[in-house]
Amino acid sequence: MNEGKRHLMFLKKDSSGIVVEAIDASNWENLKQEAESKGMTCQPLSIENFYPDYRGYRYFDLRNPMTLESFSIDYVLHTWETDKKHQEGHEGTEEWFIH
Repeated sequence: MNEGKRHLMFLKKDSSGIVVEAIDASNWENLKQEAESKGMTCQPLSIENFYPDYRGYRYFDLRNPMTLESFSIDYVLHTWETDKKHQEGHEGTEEWFIH
């Protein structure tokens, strides 16, 4: 793993959010553009403000090849929407997803 600068961001939509650590600056910018095009807000994070302010949010480390392969902003948004419906008591949402 790269021991240099860390490329962290907080992606948020409505009341749900995740922390993503990108591989490098180019990957960070691509993720930011994709997230914003899908209605999410993107806030850059430093490791210094990650621990006190964002600890406890689901964290995706895209420097890990398995995480990189399976991570999808579309899937995250889909699970948030399904979870929101579940919380509101809509029918057909018996599955439990991430917040």
